[in-house]
Amino acid sequence: MYLRVLFNFMKTIALTLFLAVNFYFVTGQITIEDTDLPVAKDTLVSSQAVNFAIDYASTGPDYQWDFSSLSFLSQITRIYQPLSGVPILINMAYGPFAVTKYRSSYYMPYMDLPLGQIAQILPINFDLDDVNQYTRKTTTRLNLVGYSIGISGQGVPMKSDTIETKYVLPLNYGDEYFSTGYTNFDLSQFIDAQWIQKRKRHTVVDGWGKITTPYGTFDVLRVQHRVEETDTIGYNGTVFGLEIPVVYEYEWLAKNEKTPILRITTSEIMGNETVVSIEYKDLDYLSTTTPKAPNQLAIYPNPASDELIVSWQEGMKNCTIHQLDGTLVKQFSFASTTQSIAVDDLTPGMYLIQVECNGQSARMPFVKK
Repeated sequence: MYLRVLFNFMKTIALTLFLAVNFYFVTGQITIEDTDLPVAKDTLVSSQAVNFAIDYASTGPDYQWDFSSLSFLSQITRIYQPLSGVPILINMAYGPFAVTKYRSSYYMPYMDLPLGQIAQILPINFDLDDVNQYTRKTTTRLNLVGYSIGISGQGVPMKSDTIETKYVLPLNYGDEYFSTGYTNFDLSQFIDAQWIQKRKRHTVVDGWGKITTPYGTFDVLRVQHRVEETDTIGYNGTVFGLEIPVVYEYEWLAKNEKTPILRITTSEIMGNETVVSIEYKDLDYLSTTTPKAPNQLAIYPNPASDELIVSWQEGMKNCTIHQLDGTLVKQFSFASTTQSIAVDDLTPGMYLIQVECNGQSARMPFVKK
């Protein structure tokens, strides 16, 4: 009897510990799935920041990243374009009737193709522009399936012979994988030349915890990508190598946020990393807002250099301008529906303007250039 009681007691303790550990990990660590990543027609805004002394290397389990002091520089809007309406050649390559592995979920402009170096090597008499990258998302992968490029105004697909994987889904702490991409683009219909791109990607989910940015605090996974790319141009019997540095991407991903809460990109030169860009998910502060109705608060232009126009309902309005940390920098009143406010004396950065009238209040962010 005593042994049975002891056995049941130990079993209860073991079950309690098991549930406690599982509760800790379930609530402490998140999993990133395909539904947490963008879909076609999504429009996502990130703020670009300056702080090149930023600590992007520190990471680990249950880590607390504090990037709340990032300084606003500008904003970038990414639109994940559906393939409806693309030129016929591109639709055949990446559209709904393409080979399954190339059927893309969306495409986006791609700025990293070394067109400048290509133009210096090849004696071309046509324009190379309008580069887009095509992405296929499934429940288990997010794949980079190829590009398109505008050649003298004509959209031409450049399908990858070996498809690179950016994410193996679902993503969990400790995951690690390697992927390669290979694209061979024959330019012979335009010039006797060939462009070859080879890419190696090493991805590791090296941390989890909480991150704080000017946008807020989130539970995240930290993902590190190392991308090594080799581009060559073959022309007239000679092969030219293009200079492409090794790139690191550090991403902090959260549930349902579609885009990284924070992304830091570095380039590696002679074994040393240099920060190239910092951006964090944010509200859209830079859209031009003009009055649409008397009872709708509007401010413009945004960003503002010398003056900010405030438009709201009739009546005496009390107006305050605060820094994001709550510091009051301006306070005044006005009775007109539309009022010009001098902001030339403000330090460049982001502010909140709050207006109160007839027992109602509204506030909006704006940027001082």
